[in-house]
Amino acid sequence: MKTNKLLYILPIALGLVACEPEFDDVDFNGGSADFSTFVTVGNSLTAGVQSNALSADGQINSISNIIAQQLKIVGGGEFKQPIIPGEPGEKGAGVVNGLIQGGLLVPELSLTYVTNCANVTSLGPAILPAGFTGPVPNAAYPATEFLANVAIDGPYNNMGISGARLVDLNTPGYATANPHFGRLAASPTETVIESAMKNNATFFLLWIGNNDVLGYSTRGGDEGMAPITSSAQFSTEYARVLDSLTKNGAKGVVANIPNVTSIPYFTTIPTGTDAIDDATAALLNAAYGAYNAGLDQVVAAPGSPLTQAEADSRKITFTGGQINPFVVIDPTLTDITSINPALINMRQSKPGELLILAPGLTDSLTCAQWGTAKPIPGNFHINTSELTKINDAVDAYNATIKSEANARGLAMFDANARLKQLASKDGINISGINFTSTFVSGGAFSLDGVHPSTRGYAIIANDFIKAINAKYAANIPQVDVAAYPAIEVSQ
Repeated sequence: MKTNKLLYILPIALGLVACEPEFDDVDFNGGSADFSTFVTVGNSLTAGVQSNALSADGQINSISNIIAQQLKIVGGGEFKQPIIPGEPGEKGAGVVNGLIQGGLLVPELSLTYVTNCANVTSLGPAILPAGFTGPVPNAAYPATEFLANVAIDGPYNNMGISGARLVDLNTPGYATANPHFGRLAASPTETVIESAMKNNATFFLLWIGNNDVLGYSTRGGDEGMAPITSSAQFSTEYARVLDSLTKNGAKGVVANIPNVTSIPYFTTIPTGTDAIDDATAALLNAAYGAYNAGLDQVVAAPGSPLTQAEADSRKITFTGGQINPFVVIDPTLTDITSINPALINMRQSKPGELLILAPGLTDSLTCAQWGTAKPIPGNFHINTSELTKINDAVDAYNATIKSEANARGLAMFDANARLKQLASKDGINISGINFTSTFVSGGAFSLDGVHPSTRGYAIIANDFIKAINAKYAANIPQVDVAAYPAIEVSQ
């Protein structure tokens, strides 16, 4: 496959996991921590998922493995990972429920030239399996190798399980529900924590809880039927996990939960139109005239369930020469379809609300008139009340993580603050390279808009190392972020 280097590529091998310059007078040491046996517990972020799949390259460049290689400099031992079979970087284990049941997996996304519904070609993510020279929608390959159990070669130090929630770590039978864990578990009833504890770790990294709110968010909130873990359950389960990981005296580092408003999956698609001309605005206003008038009629009816304030907030108006909020479905609005079936629960989006980077949404906005002549379905939209639920959950989870870490004397990395910094206008600058959360071009995130890129993982690995050094008076060297490969264009 022909590749062109895209962003800040240095001539290094993909398998490079650390840059170890020689410092004759530097005393690298582990401080008060013992890193001889290191284990990581978490989800896809610690496993090394990139661009919607887990591949050998992703595992080699995972946060877990990057840190493990640096710990070897200060006394760390072997770090064993359940490497995914197949061509590194080509055959990623992307699990789609409807496909895995048929024995198929989806390879990771590639950056290539794609043509949209308006026949406009531009760079974007697409499925590009080995042996093909163009994007192949829904491409998949047999999952026989991936599904083969490899527990006999364990125990594994990287117990990052793609898709895992905090509440799954101590759940017997989770191996039968999650194929990623199913290939590692020694028995169907073994839990993730039991598997991790086989290592008798002296030091651990725990980054878990993202999926306890992320599943709700990526499915569009309430419409997706993926509940947010309650703050009470999260608090109980988090303490339970740390009780297990620390019971033999192990020290460790934890990270809190980034808010979804910091990642490209929720910030890439704008919630409003490009500037429209006066003629288009007039056509749209005429089309919604009956809807707006119907709202007033319902308000005027005796015993109306609709207030004038809500009716006004639901009215749809477009103005020529400027950006206009998209029209969206909002299930929290008062249902008045029994009075007039045409008066569905729609309104224009509000500041701060989000659209998700879901397959098909961009084409629907471009060619199917979603957001203008047709409302955007609620499962693609995070409304104000859903965003409040997300923010409240993240705040509660992070309060628990901070409290439990402090109570046990553990190091903590503030991932929430770091990703907010990445999402800011200026982003962060490392080794002369500017990183932001901008989709594709920002350099910090992979092509799925949720997981970091290889360089993004290197940045976060350094942040974990800084937290460890500060807490345990250690001097673990950081990695050279610029020495890791950036996103490439596949042709």
